[in-house]
Amino acid sequence: VLRNPFRRIPVYADMSVSSDDYSAARAHPLDNPLNTGLYYVKATSRGVRVLKYWRAARARFPGAHDQSVFHNIKRELVQKLGVAIEPLDTVYFGGFCEYHDDLASACTMHADCCVGVDNKVHDLKDVAADWERYKGMAPEERKRVGRNMTWTVPARCRRSVNWSKPVHP
Repeated sequence: VLRNPFRRIPVYADMSVSSDDYSAARAHPLDNPLNTGLYYVKATSRGVRVLKYWRAARARFPGAHDQSVFHNIKRELVQKLGVAIEPLDTVYFGGFCEYHDDLASACTMHADCCVGVDNKVHDLKDVAADWERYKGMAPEERKRVGRNMTWTVPARCRRSVNWSKPVHP
C-alpha cells in the first residue's frame, strides 16, 4: 500500500477486486480477469454473505486455490446474492501483470504474475525503492520530474511466468 486506497474504491460496489488486466471497455465488469490477491468487501450483511458463500464454495472445488474458486463463483455471487462486484482500475491498483508509470496516482502495487516468494520479494523491493525515491522529492520536484518517473520493471517476476503485454479490447 503506497497511499490511502479508499478514495479509489467504488462506493457502490459490495466487493472490489484487483485485476490482472483491467479495461473499462469490456462488456461486463466481471469480464476483467479478477485477482483476489487484493480485494475489499463492504462491512455489510451482504458483504458477510459474500465471504461465507465463497468459503462454503471451496467444498465444490476440492484442491482449488481461493482465487480459482472465486473465478468459478463470481457470477453466482451476482445472480444469487445480488452482489455488485467491481474490478479495481490498474491506474490506482497496479500489479506486476499491469501497472501504469504514474506514481502520482498509484495507491497499491500487487506482486501478481509472479511465481516464487524470492522473485516477489526482489521485485517488491524495487517498487519500494522507486516509491521512496519519488516520495523523497520535494513537492515542486515531484510536479516537475515525478510524472516522468517509471517503476523498475519487475523482471524476475515476469520471467517467472513468461509474461507478455496484455492486449485490451
